Amino acid sequence: MRIRTLLWNLAIVLLCATLAQGKDSPKATADYEKALQQLKAGDVRIDFKALRLNCAASKYECQADPDEIKLLYSLLNEKKFDMALIKANQDLEKVFVDAELHYIALVANMESGNKEKAEFHKAIIGGLLDSIQENKHGLSEGDAFVVINVHEEYTFLRFSKMQVTKQSLSQKDGHSYDIMVCKDMSSETGREVTAYFNVDIPTQSLKDALGK
Repeated sequence: MRIRTLLWNLAIVLLCATLAQGKDSPKATADYEKALQQLKAGDVRIDFKALRLNCAASKYECQADPDEIKLLYSLLNEKKFDMALIKANQDLEKVFVDAELHYIALVANMESGNKEKAEFHKAIIGGLLDSIQENKHGLSEGDAFVVINVHEEYTFLRFSKMQVTKQSLSQKDGHSYDIMVCKDMSSETGREVTAYFNVDIPTQSLKDALGK
């Protein structure tokens, strides 16, 4: 078990190194940059799914540093909203498709009285999460939500008021799936819900990092 844990930690380190170096798709990078310009100009009618998929294939990072997220939440809890907003904006310059970062920016803007900017981040959160859900229910492999990294799974589930109690990985018809057993926190009985996520993109990223 200890060896497996060490190997998994090594894999994560290699994966982070690969993501830091970026992918080698100039088209994805160009398309991502174009959509990002539109979005920052206030056009929230862009194709958010394409934005996420292009980010995953581009030279850009798609997930915020977990330690940075913890720091931002601590600033919110300490009611240091101005400082949280400065740092969140700095992080969004590097990682724009992380819905959790936008949530932090939304809260910081609301508490700072910046209603218009808060609404902007709220629209982006909705666009990102809706592009994961699409018209799917995530009740089977054939109906699975497509994510570009594991962080998207947990963010999507938290916004859906789901608490993960069990996770497993499965393979079917050449695809990889995360099966998340959850407790529905919006239900009075806390009913159990199983959600399926297609994790082909993060799985391939891990394989690339390991040279497989």
